[in-house]
Amino acid sequence: MCGYLLRREVMEITLSTADLNRALSVTQNIVAKKTTMPILVNVLLSAENDELTISATDLEIAAVVSTPAKVKSKGRVTLNGKIISEIVRELPHGEVTLKRTEGERVEIISKGSKLRMVGVSAEEYPSLPGVLFTPRSTIEAPLLLEMINKTIYAVSNDETRFNLNGVCLEIIEEGTGNKTVRSLRMVATDGHRLALVTRPAGNINFEGRVIVPKKGLAEIRKVLSPEAGTQVGFDIQDGFLIIESGDTRIAMRLVDGEFPNYGEVIPTARGVVASVTCQDLSQALRRTSLMVSDRSKCVRMDFREGELRITGASPELGDATEELAANYKDKPLSIGFNALYMLDVASSLGEAQRLNIELSGELGAGRFYAEGDESYFSIIMPMRLDG
Repeated sequence: MCGYLLRREVMEITLSTADLNRALSVTQNIVAKKTTMPILVNVLLSAENDELTISATDLEIAAVVSTPAKVKSKGRVTLNGKIISEIVRELPHGEVTLKRTEGERVEIISKGSKLRMVGVSAEEYPSLPGVLFTPRSTIEAPLLLEMINKTIYAVSNDETRFNLNGVCLEIIEEGTGNKTVRSLRMVATDGHRLALVTRPAGNINFEGRVIVPKKGLAEIRKVLSPEAGTQVGFDIQDGFLIIESGDTRIAMRLVDGEFPNYGEVIPTARGVVASVTCQDLSQALRRTSLMVSDRSKCVRMDFREGELRITGASPELGDATEELAANYKDKPLSIGFNALYMLDVASSLGEAQRLNIELSGELGAGRFYAEGDESYFSIIMPMRLDG
């Protein structure tokens, strides 16, 4: 009996520093930054069956990453997530040995380096919310990555509007009878702009609308492969979104709230359209916005046949004017938009893409979408121009 208890005191594993660094890079951003539970600043290390599993949670999001390891003696321990990550980043390339000794101390040995960290018993670590659910459907990783990139920028950062602090997901069915098409839609808004993208749903299925927190989507984005054909597990179960990509599983609590009726802000009547390249627009916006001092970054956009003039000005800094070719054939129109909002849209499409700007008068919302494809668009509310 005494010998058994003594063996339990030792956890010893060896693995590559690259594998350990990769696993920690996923979990490090999950650990709680501000918490009343000190244990949540730690990551949980579990060694068993030729594998090291690293887990982290802030009780809203949980991540589990597994990586191959030579397990000489199995065991579990928790270590400060920030410190262990910084240590491993500074270790020389090659292999590293982690050995837990008495008092929950962990020796970190790599070539000529030897460090000792004070750990905390794994028994004090809370359960990991949602990670025990197994995803029942799949989605292509590049597709999910694209949908996140095309909506996450429009999420509100105002914590008092918690129902806008995430991206809304829902299954859309269009058509009738045997011609019904199921699609996955993602929508985000901060009250001043809206981003909406619709893509094939595949075998994904869930009821109603759910709101996925921005922080969770940001972490999912880091583990998704952009390579075509790569599949990831995807599911929504019992108030959680679960993503499984390779040896990584991330689960997060859905935002408990009702997403606003976004259809009310989408113009129903078609407006006049101006077409420009994302590259030309982005370069012009970046330069003119430098001369705008207020936080709204409002620039004036004057549309004339065949051209677009963009002006940014402020009493403190001066003014800047850019003229670029535009496919516009309607009567002259002047309107103000937040330059940063337009830059987000152009960036999500890519500089080579041609962008349509659909306008509904000087005070009407603008619709921005790629030429020839309205399955993704952004709505930006205009700003009143001085004078």
